Amino acid sequence: MPSLKQKIGRIMGIYAVMIIALIFIFQAVLLQPMYTRNKIRTVQNVSEQVEAAVGTDAFFESVYRLSRENDACVRIIAEEYEMADGVGGCILYRMNYRDLQKQAVLAEENGGTYLSVEEEAPMGGDLQNVIYTRIMDDGTMILVSTNLTALNATVRTLRIQMLYISVILLCATGFLVWFINRKIGDPLVKINAEAAHLAEGKYQTAPGTDGYQEAVELNRTLSQAARDINKADQAKRDLIANVSHDLRTPLTMIGGYGEMMRDIPGEKTDENLQVIIDESQRLNRLVNDLLDLSRMQENRITLSRSVFDPAETIRHEMKKYEIHERKDGFQFTVECEEGLLVHADEPRIAQVLNNFLSNAVNYSTDDKRICVRCFAEEDNVVIEVEDHGEGIPSERLEDVWDRYYKVDRRHVRPVSGSGLGLSIVRGILELHGAKYGVRSKEGEGSTFWFALPRYRKDENTGNGV
Repeated sequence: MPSLKQKIGRIMGIYAVMIIALIFIFQAVLLQPMYTRNKIRTVQNVSEQVEAAVGTDAFFESVYRLSRENDACVRIIAEEYEMADGVGGCILYRMNYRDLQKQAVLAEENGGTYLSVEEEAPMGGDLQNVIYTRIMDDGTMILVSTNLTALNATVRTLRIQMLYISVILLCATGFLVWFINRKIGDPLVKINAEAAHLAEGKYQTAPGTDGYQEAVELNRTLSQAARDINKADQAKRDLIANVSHDLRTPLTMIGGYGEMMRDIPGEKTDENLQVIIDESQRLNRLVNDLLDLSRMQENRITLSRSVFDPAETIRHEMKKYEIHERKDGFQFTVECEEGLLVHADEPRIAQVLNNFLSNAVNYSTDDKRICVRCFAEEDNVVIEVEDHGEGIPSERLEDVWDRYYKVDRRHVRPVSGSGLGLSIVRGILELHGAKYGVRSKEGEGSTFWFALPRYRKDENTGNGV
């Protein structure tokens, strides 16, 4: 397959050849026929205008004007018009009675008009005359003649000019091909070369280009794609490292405690069994996160909606975090309006809430206050979780919802995650058509929130709206 530069050169070369051929055909081949056809139309038009002027007061002035303007000779054969003077000397006025009679007969046989091409006697050779004869209804005969010069010398001159024009045009085409390749082809070649490196795992930003707008935009798009792919590739590597760590830790704990209980009979205690159970549940949560992410990517998650009060769901889920109050000194506050209803998948909403709470616990610092709020705002029910932890840099607020992403900070507690939680949260909330977001300031904490449409019953029908 030819390259872009080769295609540009081929197209421009064909275009130049076509222009040269077109000019040659019109100037060297069709010049004489077109010139002859134009002269014939001239004498025909003059004849029609003379016929229209017959009988007018300005007849003679019109004939003289037409003769001068069209380089034509006019002769009228009629008793009331005698034009032997003033325009004499042309071939029409050197024609004898027999020649005039012949023109009249030929015109009558041809429906009233006759066109002939006569050599200028006695010279002959190159000079010819076009003679157009018209017979009017009253018998008046109008003859119009004009010179028809052979263009052989002119054609030869034009052919020499065409040789120079062809050389100049081909040189100009070559320069134009070089210029287009430099301004259009070269930037695309560079961008294509950089794009080929993406398949090799090289995600460096594409070099800049100052070419035309499309090349600049394509380069910008490629640069952004390289950055996004690099970020996604790094995130996947982080995911593998995180998942490997999260799998290794509980497996090590389960294996270690199991071997200890097998080898030391006295270690078969409820506390050691609880450790094995907790680590198994931790593995189960990780596997469930991976499965949820896979289902979301394949659009295989379906919602089981019901009407429920999110305040009750929040109070139920908060019981899981009482252990953090007792062991770690956390202070949980719940501020919820009663009687707010939503139509959603309650287990999935609980999953979102737990993810927000787990993050709040994991990223809290010395200030271990966490507040959960639920309130009405216009036609929505807003649920938010506020912590007073380390916060998130403003430039990374949008990234926290991406899969594999983890804020690169130390947790205050020895709890790690795979970076999948908020990505799964985003998928769940988008399936509900919910709004969501995060407000954060470094050193002061973060507030994760989402809003679901409020469910109301129609007083007349009893149906939900």
